[in-house]
Amino acid sequence: MSNKSRDKHEKMIEQVAATMAIEDMPLSQACYENLRAMASGEKTREQITKEITEKYKKRR
Repeated sequence: MSNKSRDKHEKMIEQVAATMAIEDMPLSQACYENLRAMASGEKTREQITKEITEKYKKRR
């Protein structure tokens, strides 16, 4: 991934983080990692949703 693309993705992630912070809902480190994975094309939203769902199903 080029630096320009990476910078663009980071700016988008920062905007999401700022919006969530305004709502008093700061992002966790895991959330940042998931956003970066989606932005880079490493994972889809569906893959991440499935991973999160499985994680919390195991806690029951």
